[in-house]
This record gives sequence, C-alpha cells and structure tokens, in this order.
Amino acid sequence: MHKFMVLYPRPDDEAHFRRYYADKHLPLASTLPGLKRYECVYPEAMGPHPSPHFCIFEGWFESERAMRDALDSEVGRALAEDVSNYSPKGALLLSAPVEPASA
Repeated sequence: MHKFMVLYPRPDDEAHFRRYYADKHLPLASTLPGLKRYECVYPEAMGPHPSPHFCIFEGWFESERAMRDALDSEVGRALAEDVSNYSPKGALLLSAPVEPASA
C-alpha cells in the first residue's frame, strides 16, 4: 500500500475552509482513480495537543505508481488547482509506503 497525506495550515477563514472542503473538494477527491480509502481529520478535534496543521487528508492506494497515476489524472490536476479556493496558504503533500496492520 502507499499513502499520501495533505497537510493544510490554519486558514484565515476557518468556516469557509470547512464548508468548501466538505461540500466541493472532498467529493472531488473521493473520485480519484484507484483511491482505496481516505480520511480527513481536524487535529484540534483529536484532543488538547496543539498541531501546526489545521486539517489533514490521508489517502491510500495500492502502490506508489497508482498514486502517481491518480495525481496525474484529470481529477488529480483539478484537485491541485482547487486548493487555492479554500486554502490560499497552500498545502504540503507527503507520501510513503505503508505496511498493512498485522492482526
């Protein structure tokens, strides 16, 4: 498996970010070709520990090649172009191979 994470800085308008992200960006992200599953979290909801990130998106693919193909697809390019609509400060994309959790 291969996972990518998108880390978003705290926006000036948090309400706009949350609305736009939930209503427009996540529905588009869910259509990435080859995406096995995804999660979106707001670290502040996870407890009292401060986080430098306002929002974290995690997506899983079968392989790095599948992830690269998805990000290079029409949907992937549209997602990249859409970021400025809700996160004017941009985002940081990270990726790494991950091992399945053992039973």
